[in-house]
Parts: sequence; C-alpha cells; structure tokens
Amino acid sequence: MDRKILVKNFWRVGNNGDRNLYEGDLGWNDASKKDARSDYSEYIFRYFVEDVGLNILFYWLDDRNFYTIKTENTPVEFVRIKPNPNWDGECELTKADSDLGPTTASQGEILQTFEDPSKIWSELTINGVPLETVLEHSVIIEMD
Repeated sequence: MDRKILVKNFWRVGNNGDRNLYEGDLGWNDASKKDARSDYSEYIFRYFVEDVGLNILFYWLDDRNFYTIKTENTPVEFVRIKPNPNWDGECELTKADSDLGPTTASQGEILQTFEDPSKIWSELTINGVPLETVLEHSVIIEMD
C-alpha cells in the first residue's frame, strides 16, 4: 500500500533515512490518544493543555507555518514561529527558528493570548479555521 507524501524532505532526520511527511503523520498520534484515553480531538487537546499543562508545537500544512501554544506563560500565548532567514531549503523542519528547527520555546509573533486555557479550544482559529480542523491537518511535532 502506497503512503501519500505531503511534503518531501520535511524532517531533518527521518525514519530509516525517510525524511518525508506522510498523510498518516497528521493529527494526534496513537500514543497521544492512548495517554488521553480518547480518540476525540477535543478531549485529547484538553487533556494535554488544560489537565497536564503541556506546550504544543505543530506545523499546519494548509498555510505551511509552525505554531506553538505556550501554556507555561500567563496568559497562555498562541505564537506563529518566525521563519529562519538562513534556511537553505534542505528540509521543512529547519525552515523556522534555527538550524535545529522550531521548539515550543521558540520566539515568534504572538497572535493571541488566553487568560483561561479552557477557552483555547472554542476560541482559537487560524484564518477563520477552527482549532479542531487545524490540528487534523497538522503534524504535531512536540509536546513538553
């Protein structure tokens, strides 16, 4: 069975040399679903952001930008990560922030803040697209 490649050379170091981003890499992975004890996106998000308090870094395929939700900040910040001006085009992950790629601690443009983390799920949109749809079409790179 062929897997659909969405972005060639996305990863800096791939799985067995495969650096491509595939359709199956989007959305919540199986480990996240297992940890949250749900396969429902809202429950998974609320578990990690509201209950556990993790930061989330994701790459939204529709607009090709990296974003992070910084839960350790008060208020919680939703940030678009600035592009790396020295990016050489070798892989998408190094397009933002540094030669190692973006992290949840990366500097960027604060797009929105939330005093109450429970409001993020219902109030956060990107270009009018609700967070649930954004995450379904994103690769969730890091939670810490």
